[in-house]
Amino acid sequence: MFPVAPEGRLFVIGTAWLAVITLLFGYTEMGFFLVTLAIALLLLFRDFVRRLPPTALGVVAPADGVVQSVEAARDPFSGRPARRIVIRQRALGEYNLHAPQEATVTQRYWPGKGTDEEADPQLAGHLAFAFETDEEQTLSLALDLRRWPRFIRVGAITGSRFGRGKRLGLAGFGLHVSLWVPDSTLVSTHPGQRVRGGSDLLGSLPETREDGAQAARP
Repeated sequence: MFPVAPEGRLFVIGTAWLAVITLLFGYTEMGFFLVTLAIALLLLFRDFVRRLPPTALGVVAPADGVVQSVEAARDPFSGRPARRIVIRQRALGEYNLHAPQEATVTQRYWPGKGTDEEADPQLAGHLAFAFETDEEQTLSLALDLRRWPRFIRVGAITGSRFGRGKRLGLAGFGLHVSLWVPDSTLVSTHPGQRVRGGSDLLGSLPETREDGAQAARP
């Protein structure tokens, strides 16, 4: 069976049934149009399995796209020095959003659903999540909600735990995705590089915790 993201199954199945019914009633042109639309939706919501790199401390790309920038910044949740990696999604790519590392969601910010005055200015107009790994390394992930059109279905909540590269949900079309990693991360990506979400490495986390203690090795 062709793998389809859960968020798109209703659209694909509904359109396919409409196509069948329309063809049965003899509306050939409309039926073939709906068949074409069902195929397009099937490709749009595709959900193929991605192969993870073997590096245990490796940070994987959260989305398909092109790296726009890598710069020094400050983590919007913890306030610690960080490196910010911005990825521009492919306009017609796979829209799955992936966890950059095995970690637990410790905070979530959604504009209009919290106290905006307490939010970091970097998060203005963004849906954002803070993660913490077992080694107490912190990462933050944000989606720019100011771009249209967009289709976002991310069900991650505070306390949710995700394996490295696992799906967080679906987000598109052509959004900017920002990822903050600890300042001591060995970043291996560069602007202009094409990356695949849940598969390609952006860098490796340090082997020590952010407080300087030795991290537990896998």
